[in-house]
Amino acid sequence: MLVKVPKENVEGFLEKLRAKVYGYNSKIKEYEVYLKPYHIVYKNEKKYIYIGKYWYKVTKVNGKLKWIYLGRKKPLDEMPDPPALANFTIMMEGDNYIVDEKMLDQIVRDHLLYG
Repeated sequence: MLVKVPKENVEGFLEKLRAKVYGYNSKIKEYEVYLKPYHIVYKNEKKYIYIGKYWYKVTKVNGKLKWIYLGRKKPLDEMPDPPALANFTIMMEGDNYIVDEKMLDQIVRDHLLYG
């Protein structure tokens, strides 16, 4: 079930999720692949935010970074698993986020444990 949550209740939690993905990417640097921390798509007046959902290989072409899409699955089995909270999709409508109950439970737990 999807639930509307005020923006201010979700922002801090999203920042923590992104930080976990950035930390994970630092650990897997040797594999030369990256879990994209934050991807935004605008469609039909809605904003979709994907956290830790897509894998890329980053290369340099003519001095510019080029992101090569690898898919949604972890590209190499020998790599450590990504953070448990990665692979979330969040929709934003106006000043509210629309999240599924699983994510809402995580937000509430995070808020209760860490303020």
